[in-house]
Amino acid sequence: MTRTTWSAMLVVLMLGCQAESPEPPPADSATPATPAPPPPAPPATLIDIPNAKMATPRILVGGQPSVEQVEEAARAGYRTIVNLRTPGEKGEWDEASKAAELGLSYIAMPIAGVEGINAEAAGKLAEILDDPETLPAMVHCASGNRVGALFALKAHHLDGANIETALAAGREAGLTKLEGAVRELLETPGE
Repeated sequence: MTRTTWSAMLVVLMLGCQAESPEPPPADSATPATPAPPPPAPPATLIDIPNAKMATPRILVGGQPSVEQVEEAARAGYRTIVNLRTPGEKGEWDEASKAAELGLSYIAMPIAGVEGINAEAAGKLAEILDDPETLPAMVHCASGNRVGALFALKAHHLDGANIETALAAGREAGLTKLEGAVRELLETPGE
């Protein structure tokens, strides 16, 4: 073949490749761009609140924090505080105001002892903690016991764990003195 023939074949090949390549969609395409999901929250730092436990890498559970511990949580990147204490258990300081001052989301979810521990309350807490915008979060009551009770009920009713596994999950999240009552709830059909 001559040089002219090779050149002609090359031109034909190049034109053929260009004709087969798809055109990019127009810039004003009707399909909107899907926003990227928010990045996952960083793991939470263990703050030394009473009976502190890390229920998950992004959820700290335990008892009533001090002003200094809430300030430490804010500095450590926590986004939310969920308080399970009732209004009658008010402490020496205004936790909701302090949280707002520090830019933390504050959720009051009063659980009045055994009477307030049920699958509905566990579901509400799970809904709060399933929102990635709330994490890292600190969940507390006076001692951590009610927190653990709700974690046990969540494990059983929402996650499908058997009773013993659910109670173990509750203990990992602070369940102590309420374990007998929680066991009764887990063993009662429809509860």
